[in-house]
Amino acid sequence: MFSSTLFFSLAAVLSFFPSFFVRAYPSLLRRHGPPLHSIFSRGTTRQIDAFLDAHNTIRAEHNATALQWSTTLAQNAETWADQCQFRSTNGVLSNELYGENIAAGTGDFSITAAVASFVQDQDQYNPANPSYLHFTQVVWKSTTELGCAVSQCDGIFDKSLGPASLYVCFYNPVGNVIGQAPANVQV
Repeated sequence: MFSSTLFFSLAAVLSFFPSFFVRAYPSLLRRHGPPLHSIFSRGTTRQIDAFLDAHNTIRAEHNATALQWSTTLAQNAETWADQCQFRSTNGVLSNELYGENIAAGTGDFSITAAVASFVQDQDQYNPANPSYLHFTQVVWKSTTELGCAVSQCDGIFDKSLGPASLYVCFYNPVGNVIGQAPANVQV
């Protein structure tokens, strides 16, 4: 089944997933309607484990410690996901500063696929000239907590693609701090 994916973080990069990556055009995005449903105040242990496992598998490859689940971060992620806004929060949710990654896809777009989209920019990272990417937030060593949510949303993509799964993950402490990449990102 075809899966259209766009992902977003504070770096605001848009691309398609899973097998090819091209720049998206704003005309593909639509005004977002209310969520069809959201899971994370009601998230199952299996779903939470899937988010943690997907992140922690990648983190282990980069010698970063395992993240712990944060109900507070998950609730904040759910608040944002339920708005069906496929864009960065820009600090709208609270006075707290969190790292974030956002992905949306149609069809069979799983938690594993969403997290994989967060790290697709790994090959752009150059330790000699660090940049701050979706990937770097996932593997940022000083980040210790994760909270994620997903909502089913109409209107993120063209109607012909059907409803989208909108994944929002927040990280604490925030990663991607300028000047701190050498101590926090190991490739």
